[in-house]
Amino acid sequence: MKKLWVMIFVLALAMSAGAQGFRQLEVRGGYLNPKGTEGGFMLGGSYGFAFDERVSLSLGADFFKKNYTQKDKIADKVTDSGVVINTVTETLEYNTFLMPLTANIDIRFPFDQGMNFYTGAGISYQFLFNTEDNFKADVKKKRNYSGFGYVFRAGMEFILGSRSALLAEAFYNNAKLKGDKEKVEGLPVWNEVNVSGLGFRVGVRLEFF
Repeated sequence: MKKLWVMIFVLALAMSAGAQGFRQLEVRGGYLNPKGTEGGFMLGGSYGFAFDERVSLSLGADFFKKNYTQKDKIADKVTDSGVVINTVTETLEYNTFLMPLTANIDIRFPFDQGMNFYTGAGISYQFLFNTEDNFKADVKKKRNYSGFGYVFRAGMEFILGSRSALLAEAFYNNAKLKGDKEKVEGLPVWNEVNVSGLGFRVGVRLEFF
């Protein structure tokens, strides 16, 4: 509960900054490799306010999805023209969807003309939804996980114009999400998924006065 109030305070601080600085919109895409699931592409963005040319606050959301299917070949057929046709059945399908919501602070450091180095950190609340379709056994399962985490980022900003820049960064998502909570013999028991992992992404930042 304390972490939740900390995040609410950061969000309120980010909103109040809009009266003093200019607004920023960031759109990004890249690759994340979590420990508890296979790696995949991640898309997202953020909207925030800058106090000056160095420090900015923003609210962000990212979306990660990974699909896995298991297929079995059940028959082959050769046509009169010599074409081989495979008959395939799908026996299993997994879908994993991760959505981190973040409150971020970023700091820029001038590096060269038309280029800046930046680093940042954020507190996040993350949701993980997992579905399993076992077509062979005719079983479908859904699992939901959630919890707080942290995001750390560092990269380069390449100035395109007076209000636009191209971003290239590495980031680390640090979170263990909990689900299926219950009590066994009076003791709390739950399942955990470790979605911590290193990622890389590129994006565009636009500024509005």
